[in-house]
Amino acid sequence: MNEQFQPPIKKKKDIEPFQHLLDMVEQFFDERPLQKMLETLDDYFQQTFKQTYIPIDVHETKQEYIITAHLPNVNREQIELEFIDNHLILTVKNNETIEAINEQTHAYEKKQMYQNIRRTLPLPYPVSEKEIKAAFQNGKLIIRFPQRRKRIDVEEN
Repeated sequence: MNEQFQPPIKKKKDIEPFQHLLDMVEQFFDERPLQKMLETLDDYFQQTFKQTYIPIDVHETKQEYIITAHLPNVNREQIELEFIDNHLILTVKNNETIEAINEQTHAYEKKQMYQNIRRTLPLPYPVSEKEIKAAFQNGKLIIRFPQRRKRIDVEEN
């Protein structure tokens, strides 16, 4: 009972059947049509599940409330900003088409991607739509509206 467990020693003839199976599977996935299909699936999942989050910073001064949305590589035409029930809804629309012609194989390839990234920003207090100002510059959307909070000084007794 004191003996340590020793795994059986693998003989060369025990390894060969599995090695042959692994070689067959590897050959199957290395074939060009299947490899191209797998690359296409990889591209699809990378594009579909890439980061879809709009980072923002919020800053308050005595005069105004400032929301900065960081939108690198976005054009002004892609941005939509809505005001609904004391919420700002920021949508970035991406519509991209890539076309290519392979002269050697005479193949035409067209890829289209449609993506909307949306972020809802609740406002801290009621604001009129006319008071909200937005400007886009250098990849940053800056939204400003007047400060409504009254700060009360607390005195020490």
